[in-house]
Amino acid sequence: MDLVLLAFAGILGRLAWTSFREARDGHARWTRGLAATPVTVAELVAMAGSVRDELDAPAFRQVVSLSGTVEPLDDEARPAPLTGVDSVWFRFVEEALSRGRDDREERQVVAEQRRERPFRLTDGGAEVVVDPRDARTEIPVAERRRVTDDGGGREFGLFRLVDPTVARERTEWRIEPGSRLTVVGEARLSGDRVRLSAAAGHPLTLTVAERGDHLERSRRRSGTAMRRAVAFGCGAVVALLVAVLT
Repeated sequence: MDLVLLAFAGILGRLAWTSFREARDGHARWTRGLAATPVTVAELVAMAGSVRDELDAPAFRQVVSLSGTVEPLDDEARPAPLTGVDSVWFRFVEEALSRGRDDREERQVVAEQRRERPFRLTDGGAEVVVDPRDARTEIPVAERRRVTDDGGGREFGLFRLVDPTVARERTEWRIEPGSRLTVVGEARLSGDRVRLSAAAGHPLTLTVAERGDHLERSRRRSGTAMRRAVAFGCGAVVALLVAVLT
């Protein structure tokens, strides 16, 4: 029995499982997007108002897909860490880059910062509140900067501990006031306002793509991941059979 082939089969099996999970999650996002009712912000506010008047606020729960213009809630835009651009939401990551085995680039996250405060989504004179906490975001990179790092090191008497870092990469994602955003998730009444937020069994998605583009992208990603899972799975089976039979 070839132990190297067994190890290779295990690696391929793990890759197959990872790709399968990616395909499953992508398919779930696609089906959720299909099931979400496409509405305008004004239509959603009107629907919620009708339910509140005829029943009561807790009775209104609707999974929707809607697009609008992002605006701060109570003027709560803040400068993003890397660029200083005012944003209602941002994510900042700093990674240390070093050279590992076979001169391959290795990355390690050394700093991360998020701002996840509610903001308004407006359209046609109506508005809803979006709470981005725990949301799945499909926001493109807004800024990426790489700074060369000579590594340096630390002195310990006669010894010097060398830092293998060769560079630092800082990446920023942000949602700016005035930008257009599509939100897919469950809408509920909170006081006098319609609010969209992540809830158990009802994830929230924020994307810069329009609804149709978002659905098509989710479908393609799911299909690609599933084909990759099948390829890795077949490779794992072949490697396992060869290892057992030799």
